Amino acid sequence: MRTTTKARSGGKIATVRAAVYVRISSDREGSGLGVARQEEDCRALCERLGWHVAEVYPDNDVSAYSGKKRPEWDRLNADIAAGQVDAIACWHVDRLTRSPRELEDVIDLHDQQGIQLATCTGDIDLSTPTGRFIARALGAAARHEAEHKSERQRRQLRQAAEAGKPHSGQRGYGHTADRSQVIEAEAAVIREYARRALAGESVKELAGDLNRRGIPTSTGRDWTRQALRVVLLSGRISGRREYRPTDSYEPGRRPPTGEITAAGAWPAIISPADSDRLRALLTGPDRNNGRRSYRYLPFGIFTCGRCETPMHGRAHAGRPRYMCVKDPGRPGCGRIAVFASLAEPEARDRILTVLENSPGMLQRLLAKHQATSASPGADDPAKALREIEERRDELAADWAHGQITKKEWATAKRVLDEDFTTISSRVNRTAQARALAQFAALDGDMWQRWEHPTMTSSAHRALLKACVIRILVQPASHGSRWDPDRIQPDWIA
Repeated sequence: MRTTTKARSGGKIATVRAAVYVRISSDREGSGLGVARQEEDCRALCERLGWHVAEVYPDNDVSAYSGKKRPEWDRLNADIAAGQVDAIACWHVDRLTRSPRELEDVIDLHDQQGIQLATCTGDIDLSTPTGRFIARALGAAARHEAEHKSERQRRQLRQAAEAGKPHSGQRGYGHTADRSQVIEAEAAVIREYARRALAGESVKELAGDLNRRGIPTSTGRDWTRQALRVVLLSGRISGRREYRPTDSYEPGRRPPTGEITAAGAWPAIISPADSDRLRALLTGPDRNNGRRSYRYLPFGIFTCGRCETPMHGRAHAGRPRYMCVKDPGRPGCGRIAVFASLAEPEARDRILTVLENSPGMLQRLLAKHQATSASPGADDPAKALREIEERRDELAADWAHGQITKKEWATAKRVLDEDFTTISSRVNRTAQARALAQFAALDGDMWQRWEHPTMTSSAHRALLKACVIRILVQPASHGSRWDPDRIQPDWIA
């Protein structure tokens, strides 16, 4: 080991300024006892070497192997670059890093900044080839052990999932911490909001409604769209075990749902069938994530009365408007447009008037949608849709590498697209049936039901889509007055 003092300009001798770096990968209890023990040993080491402990840099509950940011390690490197640190004391080399690449960075710190390194488990002299060899050997051994540990943990998690054992960690909303019992008050919330999501309400609106009602999450916090979505997508609430490996996907591309592996050893809150519908609905490719400033009615409801082409939502002078678009790939006539503020209320009033004046029509619509949404199909629609997407990607890769011809690619893609449309349509019909059932269960006339707090904008959209095939928009008459007869619903029944 190098001397415990460091020469400065002018021949003066100064005590080595040591940084104590401590880290523990997992601190389940959050007590910090692991890093506290490391700090105690490192301080004793610095005292024996005659080093002055300038500062302690604790990264608690941060794994070096996982690749996550280590704030204190980054701060230590910044202080070294600023000339505020002469040496690093740590409990073992693997506390600094379990990555050979980062170990080379530590060696570079010695070469470029003259940083010394001391460990409680043995001296490592980075100034000699032998010392560097030892450091690298220890780092490689630590990396090997970390990779094997990760492999064992993945296998254990997979086995636990296949055996239907519950997840460890934070308590899931609706169940006790050990999942042995349902918390009925929370379960009632899950059932209500699952039903409303299936009826077409957006998760963002539902989360806001929970917060307005003063209903907290399992940790006592306000609901966010993501927090509620995680609960509704979870296989746990249907009494099923879900497996989703944590390191098998690219960063930011982890799917929102995992593989259902077994029935869980805990009581269900909603049925597996309702859970599958939720998982398919909330992960659908056309799911609106609340990014638009104005939410137009679902594409295809308003249709041009001249050429019968579905109209698109496009603002005009800042006002939302539906128009027949004549663009490349959009063969509309381009001659019909109507402002949303005029068309949507008129369409609503026409539909509600017919429902109000036609006894039994609402029930007939409901029976029709329930029959079509119950048609046979994939047991797990969300899984089926994901598999089709994966097969599309594989098909494109085969064509790109010349393994199939363009004609073969087009033929296979058309089949996959038809399967995707069939499954998506069944999911949408189910959502519309739920909206009708929700609307039919309310009291009052049709307008009072429409204004009911549970009938949010998402539920309104699903209800309209459940009642009509389309709404024709006829050309405007001469003059500037609004003509309500331009709106003509085309009924499903």
